[in-house]
Amino acid sequence: MTAFRSARTYSDVFPHSFWLRPGLPDRDPRDRRFQCRKSFELDTVPEKAEIAVTADAKYALYVNGRYVNFGPARGFQHHWPFDRIDIASCLRPGRNVIAALLYTFGMGNYTYTYEGEFGFLLGGTVGGVDISTDETWKIRVAPGCLHAVARGSGQYGFQEFYDFRSGEDRWFDPDYDDSAWTENTADHMRIAGCMPWHDFEERSIPLLTHDLLPAAGRVSVSRHTPPTGNREIRDIFESYRAQSFLWEAAPAEGNTVVFENGITAQLIDFGEEMVGMLHFTIDRADADGVLDYLVCECVRDHAPAVPDRPVTVYGGRFLLREGRNEHETTLPWGFRYVILWTDRSSGMSVKLSCRRTWYPLEVQGKFSASDPELNKIWEMCVHAQRCCTVDSYIDCPWRENAQWWGDALVQSQNTFRLAADPRVLARGLRQIAAQRVPNGLTYAMAPTVGHNCILPDYSAMWLVTLWAHYEQTGSTELYRELSDTVDSICGYFREEIRLRGDGLIPYDRRYWLFLDWCPALFKQGVPTLLNLIWLWSLGRIRIVAEAAGDRVRAAKFSEWIDECSDAIVGRLYDPATGMLYDGLDWDGNPVDSHSPHAAALAILTDLLPESHGIWLRDILLPLVRGSRGGKLQPSAYFMYYIFEALKKKGYRREVVDCIRRWWGEFTAAGCSTTPEGFLEQTVPGSWSFCHAWSAHPLVHFSELLLGVTRTAPGWKRVRFDPLELPDTDIAGTVPTPLGNIQVSVVRHSGGTEKKIVLPDGIECEA
Repeated sequence: MTAFRSARTYSDVFPHSFWLRPGLPDRDPRDRRFQCRKSFELDTVPEKAEIAVTADAKYALYVNGRYVNFGPARGFQHHWPFDRIDIASCLRPGRNVIAALLYTFGMGNYTYTYEGEFGFLLGGTVGGVDISTDETWKIRVAPGCLHAVARGSGQYGFQEFYDFRSGEDRWFDPDYDDSAWTENTADHMRIAGCMPWHDFEERSIPLLTHDLLPAAGRVSVSRHTPPTGNREIRDIFESYRAQSFLWEAAPAEGNTVVFENGITAQLIDFGEEMVGMLHFTIDRADADGVLDYLVCECVRDHAPAVPDRPVTVYGGRFLLREGRNEHETTLPWGFRYVILWTDRSSGMSVKLSCRRTWYPLEVQGKFSASDPELNKIWEMCVHAQRCCTVDSYIDCPWRENAQWWGDALVQSQNTFRLAADPRVLARGLRQIAAQRVPNGLTYAMAPTVGHNCILPDYSAMWLVTLWAHYEQTGSTELYRELSDTVDSICGYFREEIRLRGDGLIPYDRRYWLFLDWCPALFKQGVPTLLNLIWLWSLGRIRIVAEAAGDRVRAAKFSEWIDECSDAIVGRLYDPATGMLYDGLDWDGNPVDSHSPHAAALAILTDLLPESHGIWLRDILLPLVRGSRGGKLQPSAYFMYYIFEALKKKGYRREVVDCIRRWWGEFTAAGCSTTPEGFLEQTVPGSWSFCHAWSAHPLVHFSELLLGVTRTAPGWKRVRFDPLELPDTDIAGTVPTPLGNIQVSVVRHSGGTEKKIVLPDGIECEA
């Protein structure tokens, strides 16, 4: 062992550690799993036993057979994240075993950038015993795992196929005999500090949860005759599509189902959207039997809602051995329902649970009303935000798991109505800043290999989210740390303005201009909404610069705001009608449309106040008072900005009424989380039914119905003005960095009693 030790260390975090990895005879690193183990002796159990642990790309850690953690948090290889974990509670006197499953994507995706290497790394001394990864550890390619099967989606991971005939269920248990693991670990070790992992960073956010939750029950069954001859498939969608399901309602409670009485398929409900790994315990299996599984988010008429084409298909196949088979999938997926089907009805039972892996948000924000519909909407939005908060804000756990930064402003504001925790926002701001185009733009999500996902409007929104962090915390430290990214983003937009020559920003055909999921919204030529987003971001970042005492940048921002405002008014506004055009075509002609998107952003930037009344009367109020379906209907996401504009102009009741009607459609449809879009556009199996950018009623209920609005950075001052609803009592809690604000609004015969209890350090405006 001493042959691998030297006086020189290359990492303060892992001074005696080596990256473990086995050889790959087929030289194919895609979708591979490896198992690592080390046994060690302890005379006594120490009070504290802290280790540092990481893997590229992911690990699941076990100590004495007990599941400990899934990690690390997403990051970049040149300063790779690691986790600190105290494992003292898992230890015992005598022999102990620490084990880990190492997973490598072997390719980049929308959550990860692959640098051609992978490995598992652990460092620490426990009770005087150095358990750092070195040649005393054992490692092997995980038997039974069929690698490089079909991907579940084009943006994330693979489906998971497992062959129990060669796999081993409890390889991580302390009593497991690993004497057959004969590969020479030292052959492929690399010392900590090597490239591409030159340095390490602590994750800066808490470890994810890992509680095991049982399925709630069964929805339906099918007694169809399975086809034969498809045992060699590598895409579970092929098996699903080959079935002739005959779904019939068969509700049953519990997380165990039996394939008997001709049943060959069953649909299992977890009761609400989940994010995590599926855990299967299969009993009474036939030798060489097959069990297939597929997750989904929706059910229609007792049948799972799965697309006709494989847009997102997460699931897999088990090749069974006789008797008991136990397995847990490797990566977290988002789902509510699990479809199980087998090649025979033979009495096999399946017990199904989910190891939920989400951010351990300490939810303190509360809302309750005597109107049960308002409560349902609040709880649906809470669950959506929680499912979309893992080691970052993600768009949805079902399809991508990507840290899309256009979602981040809405998600951060949702979060701050539940907990005064800015850590996920701060970490995301740093990660987006770390992946940039040479011209200064950020990527729309990070880390990523999605080079087609560079969105100028999302880079501008990064500036707004930096302001949002300041408003929540009252601190300008992050602005100072990331000021070079502020400069790089501004540099891109200023260069585009210079090249065009009229003060406006054109559509850059090298990149994707998102703006909103609204097909009719003008995005060519010179889009007005893009210019308004740039104007808005300048106004927000100027606030932070002034608070930081950065007079030089603040002066530049003021100058650019005046220039941008003049250009928009001069080229994109019709003074005769008081309307903003949605843009100029490539020939410089105004387009004949006036979107609510542009009207809302112009109000939020205080542009053309003399026309606000026209926009409200002719565009925004008809939108929220009517039914959806107009040509320029904003998405559920962009309605956040519509509502913010209406709130700013005093139309608070209209916002609540619209939410009650439109978001009430989600609860009436049985949604446990907010879908990506309104129901008429959210196609099951193609669009996500858990998207936190639609969960912003959390913000509006907190500000309007609880009546608490922050009016100073760091929540040092608030305004209390709850909206009174007929025959409705309301109570709740608004979390702040200075403590929780308690609110109640109670109606009685003498009128309405409004109460607010403030923690020390917060002033309330009259």
